[in-house]
Order: sequence, then C-alpha cells, then structure tokens
Amino acid sequence: MTFVQVEFLAFFTVVFVLYWGVRARVAQNVLLLLASALFYGWVHPWWLVLLYVAALLDYGAGLAMERWPTHKRLVLVTSIGANLALLGYYKYWDFFVENAAGALDALGVANTLTPLGILLPAGISFYTFQSMAYSFDVYRGELKPRKNLFDYLLAVSLFCHLVAGPVQRAGNLLQQAETDRRFDWEAVRSGFALAMWGAFKKVCIADTISPYTDKIFSVDSPSTSMVVAGTLAFALQILTDFSGYTDIARGTARMIGFDLMENFRNPYLATNPSEFWNRWHISFSTWIRDYVYIPFGGSRGGFWFVTRNTFAAMVLSGIWHGASWNFALWGAYHGALLTGYRLVVPRVPAALKTMPGARVIATTIMFSFTCFGWFLFRELDVARIVALLSQDPFRATPEQNLTAAIVLGMTGVLALPLFGALAVQKWVLPTLRESAWYLPAQTAAWAGFGLSMFTFARMSANDFIYFQF
Repeated sequence: MTFVQVEFLAFFTVVFVLYWGVRARVAQNVLLLLASALFYGWVHPWWLVLLYVAALLDYGAGLAMERWPTHKRLVLVTSIGANLALLGYYKYWDFFVENAAGALDALGVANTLTPLGILLPAGISFYTFQSMAYSFDVYRGELKPRKNLFDYLLAVSLFCHLVAGPVQRAGNLLQQAETDRRFDWEAVRSGFALAMWGAFKKVCIADTISPYTDKIFSVDSPSTSMVVAGTLAFALQILTDFSGYTDIARGTARMIGFDLMENFRNPYLATNPSEFWNRWHISFSTWIRDYVYIPFGGSRGGFWFVTRNTFAAMVLSGIWHGASWNFALWGAYHGALLTGYRLVVPRVPAALKTMPGARVIATTIMFSFTCFGWFLFRELDVARIVALLSQDPFRATPEQNLTAAIVLGMTGVLALPLFGALAVQKWVLPTLRESAWYLPAQTAAWAGFGLSMFTFARMSANDFIYFQF
C-alpha cells in the first residue's frame, strides 16, 4: 500500500476516525501498531517478520546493555552485526554473488555462483538504520532503554514514516509514543495541507515527468543533449517524488498527533555541498554525520584525516542507496565535491563572495554539480556512464535535439509549481495568514490540488523512488 493509492485514503480515514474516537493513549498506540502492521504487510505479510526481528534485536540489546553494563560494547557490536547481516543478505547478497562470479570468470576460474533473486523488502534500509540508532543512543547513555515493548514497536513501525522515512531519532519518536496526545484542529488542518501538497508533487509532477526520464535513460545511444535534458528531468522527479513522500508522511503523522522531522529545505538553492546536505534528505544525512562521520573522527585532525572520514561517510551513503557500483561512485563524487569546496572556497577572494549576484552564481554552480551527481545516480551501468561521458557532446541528430528540447520544456513547465510555492511561502502566506481570506484561499488550494491529482492520476501509479532503497 502506498500513500497515493485509493486504498490508503480509505485506510487512513478509518484509522483517523477510530484513533481519535478513543481517548486512552494505550488504546491509541495499540490501534496504530495494528494499523501499521496492516499497512506494511498489505502486499507481502512476511515482511512483517523482518521488521519485528530487526526491532526486537535492538529492543533486546537495550535491555541487555542496562543489565550487563560491563558488556555494553559486546552487546552493541552483536546488535549492529545482526542488523547489518539482515540488511546485507536481502539487499546486497545477490550483488556480491554477481560480482564474485564476474571476477572468477575474468580470471578463468569455473564457478556455479548464481544470484538467488532475493526480493528486497520495502523500507528495510530505513527501519534497520532507525532501529540501530536506538542501540547507539542507549550505548552512549543518551537514551534510557525502554521496557514497554508496544511503545517501542510503534516508534519503529509507525506507518507514516516506515517505508521511506524520515529516519527518525529513536528518542524523539519514543517520547511521542509515550506521551498523551490530544486532538488539535490546527494540527489536523496544517497536516492535511502538507499531505495534499506532497501528493500533488508526487502525482502531478514526479509521475508526469518520470516517463520522459525513463525513456531517455533506456535509449541505446542518446545524444549528450538528451542526457542533459533527461538528467534535469530526473533532478525534478527525484526532488518532487521524495519530498512528496516526506510531506505526506509528515502531514498524516501530524494529523494523528506525531511530529516527524523536516527532511527537505529547498535543496537546489544550496550554494555549496555542505549546505546541500543540510537541505537534502536531512534525516539521513544527519544520521550519517552522527553515527558514522563523527565516530570516525569527523572534522578533527589534519586535511587527509578529514578527507578520509568524508569519503568513508559519503561512499557508505551511496552504497546504502542500492547494490550497484554507480551508487558508490555517486557517494565518492559527493565526497570529492565536499573536499574540493573545502579546498577552494577559503581561497576565493572576499570581493567575489560579496559582489552582486554572487549567491545566484554559487547556487547555479552547485546545482550543476548536483545534477551531474544525479546522472551518476540514475544511470546504473558504470560502463554506460563512461561511454556517455566519452562521446562527442555536439554530435546529435535533429530528432535527438528536438527530443531534448521537448523534455527540457516539460521539465520547465512542471517546475513552475515549485517556484510558485516558494513565492507564496515567502511573500503571500505571512500576510495572508492574518487575513480573513486565509481559510477560503486554503480551501480553494485544496480543491485545486484535488482536481489536479484527479486529472493527472494514472491507473498504474509509480512507486515512490526511495521504496527501492
């Protein structure tokens, strides 16, 4: 079940009515726990086994660290190892087998290694990382181990964020699961508006541009102009797809009294790589920072030490996204960007940094670098990446240039609502909120979103991109 299916509308309506129909927090939590199990196990009920195994591993680890404090490190290592083994088997085993077989074939060694065709459970990367964060926090003494299993399972499996985040900090969501929640009409209204905006971005923008992106990246020999157009289209698609999911997750959670962390802050307006990662997939980038980069040593030490930590964190971030070498390449590329900016920016003259239009120029440069990264991210075949980058960039047929122009035009038109939303957020809402026109305008916007989604919706809706990660 996904957020943009009709089944989800019916599911959430029933859950919402029943949830606020009971007053006791325990009853609400049990209801949400059962609803989350139904949501996640809708298509593949056996996925629930993996979810609860991962959750119980860290729940038991927390209790074990409290009972045997002298063995905390051993318990933590065991818990992390078990989680990574679970994630590694389902996400990376076939990748390892394919590469091992290829290496042996290249060496002329006969082998019978065959991928198992393992089905990747949706959201496994998200809930294992979130569950592991609980063990880390208990180990560090930042969080007391929980005794109430139901509250803990709810924090891990709450359907709003389960499949594709945001990757919540265990303490934040646990505290909310353990606290009484009261109906708040303003939270319901703002949550509904946020969810509507997220659904609009997914259905009307991401799903509309995705066929153009897929077509270009499936062409045998696309021209450079086509690749550039397809990459820009994908930059729009992945932003609206993933931020759309996050907005629906945050909006629906807010409607039932939970506050999920913000995950996107206009990332394409970033002027440098550090700012980009403070704006893009914030929950995951801060997870990598706090549980990988800083424990490795962070920015303490000399240049080469910091560079090593940066590349380790970013390559791991890339590999987390999928079992394919292009994701590792994408992570290494962003590690190189962070390192390059760390070297270059301090040497840029102050006059250039403060001249008129400096931020626009810096943003444009960073957006170009980001889009090249999206090219590495979208094209799974590394050999094809090399071939496309090696071809003559000016060799293209009129038909190829026309295709590129059409895709660029579609991308520009579909990006207009995002620019409009920025303008409304910055200049209209601050004044409109205090006006008598606010509620009528909001109702009209909801109606417009609903009509647009009804118009643009297709019978076979695309899954959210991050479901595959």
